[in-house]
Amino acid sequence: MKLIKKSFFVLAMVLYAAACNADFIKVTLLGTGSPRPSVDRNGPAVLVEVGGKYLLFDSGRGVVQRLQQLDIRISDIQQIFLTHLHSDHISALDDVWLTGWIYQRPSPLNIYGPNGTKSFVDHLSQAYAYDVQLRNQYSGLGINAGAVVTNDIEPGVIYSENGIKVTAFLVDHRPVAPAYGYRIDFGERSVVISGDTSYSQSLVDHSVGIDLLVHEIMSVDHKILEKNPRLQKIQRYHTNPEQLVKVLSSIKPRTAVMTHIIVVGMSEDEVLKQVTIAYEGEVHMGEDLMSIEVGSSIKVIPYSKN
Repeated sequence: MKLIKKSFFVLAMVLYAAACNADFIKVTLLGTGSPRPSVDRNGPAVLVEVGGKYLLFDSGRGVVQRLQQLDIRISDIQQIFLTHLHSDHISALDDVWLTGWIYQRPSPLNIYGPNGTKSFVDHLSQAYAYDVQLRNQYSGLGINAGAVVTNDIEPGVIYSENGIKVTAFLVDHRPVAPAYGYRIDFGERSVVISGDTSYSQSLVDHSVGIDLLVHEIMSVDHKILEKNPRLQKIQRYHTNPEQLVKVLSSIKPRTAVMTHIIVVGMSEDEVLKQVTIAYEGEVHMGEDLMSIEVGSSIKVIPYSKN
């Protein structure tokens, strides 16, 4: 009788946990920086925990170290989605792949990205062929744990498993094309990750009814921008505060967080103030290891070492 009661209790706890997580997504900003090196902001990377799985969006510098800070095993990262092939978004892809292999990833690493992704990964495999051969020969590492499946994607649903749906849509990062944003749906919860883009109507169209928007930002003091042609070129394929306000006002997400932060000649607080004065909804300036819990309520949690 005691064993039966215990079994019912365990089953009840499992069902309760499943119900609690049925419509829940956790998003962690692993890196909120740009091509410029920073000790505070690592390269672009967003981790989405949903339905018992880890989905990694982009793989900028330092992503493995950030995962280590969160006590997440690198071998548990089995799905990577690349927004585009700029170096700051892919510079740690080899680290995620190879370190996950060293820790014996249980199944192949699946990588999704724009045209050219397969070619890039194939060349990475060639570059590390000597290392892989030696480790396989002398370290006893199963070579199958280092297997990679690469998918050059088109717009549409590119991943669907256990109620998790990932939809890729084009954004405007020209001359970089194609460049993608991603929408993640799970139950009634939804998150959109912009990737790098200027104002994108496609992003607005794919973000109707979402809970959380993770969107890039670039803001340059207008006096500096007027005198700097190089910054003017860069600004054209990124989103300035006025454009972000336009996006937010069209979408009205429950919460928005800025990432891929490029700020020149002004403070991040000034940028945030500029956005929040013009838009009444909830907006946060992202920081590395900030997490956002998306459920019936939304919690934005700064990283704490304690």
